[in-house]
Amino acid sequence: RALSLLTFFPLSWSSEGMFSWFPIYFPLRTPVTVHSGDKVEVQIWRCVTKQKVWYEWALTSPCPSPIHNPNGRSYYIGL
Repeated sequence: RALSLLTFFPLSWSSEGMFSWFPIYFPLRTPVTVHSGDKVEVQIWRCVTKQKVWYEWALTSPCPSPIHNPNGRSYYIGL
């Protein structure tokens, strides 16, 4: 599996020409208890139509969650 890096520290950006990056909050509908050493995995999808852009996300580990913000139901950016 490829290793992904998510950061908001400008000196660590590897995207050439990227001049800004804004943090985003991905809330979970139900809180999940995580213990030291637990592996946390999340899937994030960037979705787009001609009218809008939005993100969908789901926790996959330590316990799966439903997909949050389906079809940009709770939040989207209009184009």
